[in-house]
Amino acid sequence: MTIASRILLVALTLALASACSREGASSADPAANFTVGEASEYWTVINYWAVWCAPCREEIPELNELARKHADSVRVFGVNYDGARGEALAKAVSDLGIEFPILAVDPQPALGIARPQALPVTLLIKPDGTLLDILLGPQTADGLWQKLAEHKP
Repeated sequence: MTIASRILLVALTLALASACSREGASSADPAANFTVGEASEYWTVINYWAVWCAPCREEIPELNELARKHADSVRVFGVNYDGARGEALAKAVSDLGIEFPILAVDPQPALGIARPQALPVTLLIKPDGTLLDILLGPQTADGLWQKLAEHKP
């Protein structure tokens, strides 16, 4: 399957998922507007997390801060590593204080990257829709912003 086909497949899957069910996204729902590979005016940060991952829990306030402080140029999304849905996902999001939307569909296949084998993992995606970097381990709001700022035109 070509990359263009993968991107189209994920775009259609995201559209169907957002049209049929909202259970995969948190209440702040710009997830419906996210499409892998699509250019936008925003940098995109996608974080893989799990309830059982202590470093993930520690970095969530940093991701919330990044999303709040730089809402004019950065979108932050989460992917629940365990694939929780519905009430289980809503409870985890609430318990962990996650303020950014959770994607209903894992973008990893469309990006052509392997599923993370350790957590947390953070993907940085340029406004043109291309993958900039894959970061392993907990990140800080300032560290992520600095990494993005290094690549701004």
